[in-house]
Amino acid sequence: MAPAPRNHAADDSDLDSNAPLLPAPVPSSTSPAASSSDLHHNTSRSRGRIAWAWVVLGCFGVGLLWLAFGTSYLDRRDRDERWEDDPAFPSRVGYEGPTPTGKEAFAAATSYPVNFDSSPLNPPAPSRAFNILHHLGNLSPWRTVNHGLRTTAQVPAGCTVEEVQLLHRHGARYPTTGAGPAAFAKDVVGAEGFKGSGNLSFLNKWEYKLGAEILTPFGREQLFNLGVSFRTKYGHLLDEGKKPVFRTESQDRMHASALNFAAGFWGIPFEDKYHQLVTIEWPAFNNTLSPYMTCTNANRLDLTRGPRKMALWMKQYLEPARVRLQEQVEGVELSHRDLFNMQLMCAYELVALGGSAFCPLFNEDEWRGFGYAHDIEFYDIFSFGQPAQAAVGKGWVQEWLARTLKQPLGEFNSTTNSTLHTSQYFPLDQRLYVDATHDTIISAVITTLGFSSFARSGPLPSDRIPDNLSFVTSSISPFAANLHSQVLSCPVEGRDDGETARFVRWILNDGVVPLDVIEGCGDNRDGMCPLDTFVSATQRRLASIDWAHDCLAQYDLPKEPINDGRPPHA
Repeated sequence: MAPAPRNHAADDSDLDSNAPLLPAPVPSSTSPAASSSDLHHNTSRSRGRIAWAWVVLGCFGVGLLWLAFGTSYLDRRDRDERWEDDPAFPSRVGYEGPTPTGKEAFAAATSYPVNFDSSPLNPPAPSRAFNILHHLGNLSPWRTVNHGLRTTAQVPAGCTVEEVQLLHRHGARYPTTGAGPAAFAKDVVGAEGFKGSGNLSFLNKWEYKLGAEILTPFGREQLFNLGVSFRTKYGHLLDEGKKPVFRTESQDRMHASALNFAAGFWGIPFEDKYHQLVTIEWPAFNNTLSPYMTCTNANRLDLTRGPRKMALWMKQYLEPARVRLQEQVEGVELSHRDLFNMQLMCAYELVALGGSAFCPLFNEDEWRGFGYAHDIEFYDIFSFGQPAQAAVGKGWVQEWLARTLKQPLGEFNSTTNSTLHTSQYFPLDQRLYVDATHDTIISAVITTLGFSSFARSGPLPSDRIPDNLSFVTSSISPFAANLHSQVLSCPVEGRDDGETARFVRWILNDGVVPLDVIEGCGDNRDGMCPLDTFVSATQRRLASIDWAHDCLAQYDLPKEPINDGRPPHA
């Protein structure tokens, strides 16, 4: 059975301090002067003097308490509240001029925007037809892509959008703790006797400047822009006078991503426009936005072929670069992993510093190889090729279904957290939902949903890049990746009596996902599937995924390749 749900909301600190969902504690009055009505009934002068003495002493006591604790309270408040509260620098001085607002935008139906913005990053351009940023795997910035359908994400003519659910990744970040770039800086450049020449001469004075884990300035910009984009696309779905609930996790880059999204979506100030639910991301806590924390088998290296296949591929595609660059290094014998870490350094310095001297060290084929190494990693460790990944994404898909059907969850048999499934924390009456998550969760969710068009070229070989590669990590889970569903009401084809039908379609990084792989959906030029058909197929898929077994049972990796994110069953 699934781990017991934890109470994420028991403490106000779990929620965003700017928009708490729990009622704030009301300070209690402890001063004897809290009620003065008794003083007016004292006819004795001496008793009156005694009472006034108590008042003075009480005030004096309150003053002492304020000196002891009040200043720290103000310091905390000043840190939490906006700068406009500083009387020396008021943000509102009058003279605003006219401030009427317009109607909410609906660009998803009128002129669906595309995204190719990578400013202020400055990667080298080996040729006009090649962009390194498209070949950095999950370290690529998100951009508008195509998943095989000759259509755009614009709402089909005559259709209206009833509901949108967005699942987005955090923005560009520094390397995670213990990642390859820091190891390269320490073990290669920092090794005794290291000296670079030729193209590697810059390493003799090079300094490692990357932080760890948190968003880079570019990452903050990505989420701000994503918020602006979704307000422009779907602002008409907001219900006037009603605050929606958006969700994120407690990890710093997740919380910061959510707030940057909100700043772009609502404008500044944004704190009073919505509720930001911050859920705990930590081992043993049920959380559909970080479900690997309770799915043990998702983290077992013996249940994936990914690392071994990546090593074989690195040895093949990086050998020419290793030979070439070894000639420019003294004191250290470069490994294929060192070369891969140099490519990682390029990717991270680009999104952190804007440019990198590591990028021009590799040619187009080597950058294509780098991107494919991430495709192997994500396919075999975090998606269709790993036997627990359909279970990893099950909880969020259950929540998607609950919101779509406007029906509360009746069972908690995955990573769903029953404590947070209340009308306050998990409302079912919004028309726009926003959840922040990680790259590996997006790749797991498409596995759970059965979007097997991405698995058509699987299992991925370790000795070549297959033709018509269907699983491209930079198109699926890049920085600021965004997957959203549209529930549409459209005219019934062939009828002119105004009758409508409901459909669903899915959009991943602006690309419409083909749903012909879903039982009953059929081939549709706009990527739409009748909502009832898709719901039924999803319910069957969820019922077939045994979370407790897939995530917690002891089983071995089968000899046959896995292409559906499920373990084999006898």
